[in-house]
Amino acid sequence: MTAALRRACAALFAVLACALPSTHGWAQASDWPSRPVRIVVPYPPGTGPDIMARLVGEKLAKELKSTFIVENKAGVNGSIGTEMVVRAPADGYTFLLVDRLTVSVNPLLYKLNYDPRKDLASVSNIADVSLYLVVSAALPVTDFKSFVSHVKANPGRVTFGSGGVGSIMHLNMVLLEEGTGTSLMHVPYKAFAEVIPAMLSGEVNASSGGVEALQQHVAQGKLRLLAVGAPSRTTAEPNVPTIVEAAGGDYMISTSYSMHARAGTPPDVMAKLQGALQKVLADAEVQGSATKRGLKAYATTPSELDRVIGNDSARIGKLVRDHNIKVQ
Repeated sequence: MTAALRRACAALFAVLACALPSTHGWAQASDWPSRPVRIVVPYPPGTGPDIMARLVGEKLAKELKSTFIVENKAGVNGSIGTEMVVRAPADGYTFLLVDRLTVSVNPLLYKLNYDPRKDLASVSNIADVSLYLVVSAALPVTDFKSFVSHVKANPGRVTFGSGGVGSIMHLNMVLLEEGTGTSLMHVPYKAFAEVIPAMLSGEVNASSGGVEALQQHVAQGKLRLLAVGAPSRTTAEPNVPTIVEAAGGDYMISTSYSMHARAGTPPDVMAKLQGALQKVLADAEVQGSATKRGLKAYATTPSELDRVIGNDSARIGKLVRDHNIKVQ
């Protein structure tokens, strides 16, 4: 073999080697996790997603024999923490646990430095969150029908509180107005945690929220639950009718907590985490804790979660456009 032929063969082998997929990354991924994993929660400590992330992280640590650290990075309706995940390496050591609807809502309301539909990859649903129409007990209504009658008799005078323009509470009440032909006055706050004291003091009359934060005040007779945005009555509040039962139409949105990774995270890491979540979310302690808090914990495939997010985007996008909802 001549020297020229040897050089040509060597060059050809080099080209073929570059064209073949590297096994180095996959070998690392098969050993995942070999160091601590971050779960970024883009809300303050003590919120629903934070509590669920810590419980799930603890169980994942046992299941995968590693360390899972919950890191809170709140701000701009979850966008700041989400961007942290988008900017992290796609190596399977940073994940996002978020209110699913923020993935759909934020691109509609904010100028983002990322596109969640392209820059995030779905892992699994974590827990469904059923949202309830709640009113102050001081309001002269006893059920959904009397609430609608009262609002129609007082157009624009019955107030509802929300966690801000574009928040799930705001969107829910706009959808309710649209479906029932009513008009309420929106009073935005920085977070839902501020809405409850406002309702208790009589500052606002109504809102939409998860049952965990409401149950104590409902039990004390200070707040009333009139309907729930769920396909069936919930275990937490079985006497509260669904919005379809109460209103004859699906006029409320519910959401869930979901887990995502940066797009490009190794597929075998994603599959390993999703498989672990299947086991963790079926754990008796996780199920009991979720049910007690009015949640329904279960895992999904990434494609199932993507389909739900796509449906959210279409429905909420129409709502935002039709009502010209904008963040100031």
